[in-house]
Amino acid sequence: MGMALAFLVLSNQNDVRKFTQDYYKSSRTESTEIEENYNPGDDERFSKEERDYFNEIALSSEFSDDDNGQVCRWKNDMKIYVTGEKSEELMNELDRIVDELNDLIDPININIVSDRSESNFIILFGSQDEYHQIDPDSKDYTEHNWGMFSVNSGTEIRKGEMYVDIYRCKSLDGQKHLLREELTQSLGLFNDSYKYENSIFQQRWTETTEFAPIDRQLINMLYNYQKKL
Repeated sequence: MGMALAFLVLSNQNDVRKFTQDYYKSSRTESTEIEENYNPGDDERFSKEERDYFNEIALSSEFSDDDNGQVCRWKNDMKIYVTGEKSEELMNELDRIVDELNDLIDPININIVSDRSESNFIILFGSQDEYHQIDPDSKDYTEHNWGMFSVNSGTEIRKGEMYVDIYRCKSLDGQKHLLREELTQSLGLFNDSYKYENSIFQQRWTETTEFAPIDRQLINMLYNYQKKL
């Protein structure tokens, strides 16, 4: 993968998995009730392009077949605690990303909390060695990954962590890109793809700091459509 960072998915005894305009105009489902085994990637309310990309990003993972073919999402609010070197630039960018995601997602809220004990997701701005202390299972994967996330296995995401390596990735735009990519992927959009050059899920290394319209639609599909009409 070179410098391009993604996630990895890994199950172990600790039940852990490693690892958005005009486009966004579809009306949302009126109910937050979740239909068992519902996959937005099979829902013909969406275009074939949208369905194909959703299935590529949400139903696959780069390093494992664990939970392959199943839609995974948060069902309760995501509460983020930030640790490490919290520069003003990255904290402002995190606020911006969280605001964008909250504008896109109806059923849950994403909040930044100041008390680690209240959190269910940790973001580290630091080094790979510091991240190993948070997620010891990441040691085999961080050497070539300047950003990474980990969430629990199963279809309901309940907890997780991620990091941005601010020492090896020296470009501020690169750091902002990694923050947006890893945080968005930790919502349940686990995979990378070569398909759309400006997508936040682009497999090649980029310094994209905005969601492409297709990215926004994938987030919309994952969270705002949870059953067929």
